[in-house]
Amino acid sequence: MNFSYPNLGPVTPEIFMTALALILLITDLFAKKKGFLAALSIVGIAGVALSMIGSSGMTFGGMFISDGYSSFFKLIFFVCAILSVLISVKYIAIERVNFGEYYSLILLSTVGMMIMASAADLIVLYLGLELMALSTYILAGFIRHDIKSNEGALKYFLLGAFSSAFLLYGISLIYGLTGTTDIYSIASYISEKGLIGNPALTLSMTLFAVAFGFKIAAAPFHMWAPDAYEGAPTAITAFMSVGPKAAGFAVLGRVFMIAFASIKLEWAMVLIPLSILSMGIGNTVALAQTNIKRMLAYSSIAHAGYALLGVIVANNEGLSSMMTYLMIYAFMNMGAFAVIIMLRTEGFKGDNITDYEGLAK
Repeated sequence: MNFSYPNLGPVTPEIFMTALALILLITDLFAKKKGFLAALSIVGIAGVALSMIGSSGMTFGGMFISDGYSSFFKLIFFVCAILSVLISVKYIAIERVNFGEYYSLILLSTVGMMIMASAADLIVLYLGLELMALSTYILAGFIRHDIKSNEGALKYFLLGAFSSAFLLYGISLIYGLTGTTDIYSIASYISEKGLIGNPALTLSMTLFAVAFGFKIAAAPFHMWAPDAYEGAPTAITAFMSVGPKAAGFAVLGRVFMIAFASIKLEWAMVLIPLSILSMGIGNTVALAQTNIKRMLAYSSIAHAGYALLGVIVANNEGLSSMMTYLMIYAFMNMGAFAVIIMLRTEGFKGDNITDYEGLAK
């Protein structure tokens, strides 16, 4: 039996990011100034971004792919991670949350997102999703003495686990139909065997849509978002509202546009109501909010509806529009949360919209 080592070039950024997260954990034991960890995180993420140059290709038997699509989403993740670390410095100082694993968890969650964006196999996709989700669950409940933080993290965990179950059921159905978890092989099998219209295939696609609907906080699968966003540390709320959402769209685009390419009409009919509901519910309910983080949570739901339109179009122009929209959304949303943290002091939280009266003067 001949064994050959896989080409690690395409997966180099993920390896470096994982190593950086572990280095931060070890450095925390010796670093006297916690601000050093933030600086090390930012420099390290920038280095990982540079390592993407020339790392394109497929590896691990085609299960992992590094291409222009995944690289663009990884840039969004890096921007999200760097800005989250930057706005966390002041927040951590005010809350006196001096746990070294804080920055490591942000990086590990980012690794999960990177794996999701590059996954060409449903099992790899699931592994990346769980790495991202488990890290984010912990970050959402990081302020252990805050009841709202604990409540939001618990809801996020329970509904996140619920959505993972939907995804696993969808994967098991598609594997039973096609005998493979490779998204390119799935697409070929569906086309060659004439499975279009098969009830099991339609059910599998619907389960995928429900699972990803939870991850991108699209209505009516948005129930966890307002409480989780309100209770989580503000810097982590910013991270959660951009990174996992972008990762969900990265997977949604690749799986639906490749694996389910033969049934575009069917999945478009599922995603269109999600988009309409997200835009309607997100914008309407946001107007009634008095808490600024809940308002931004519902705004995030509406943005998921807008971005879904790019996927529904089901062509390269639509995907490009969705990707551009998410990059702009990342800067916009991170900036909004940065303002909240910038104005925060030990005696002023600024959770209510009325707290910002006169800010423009």
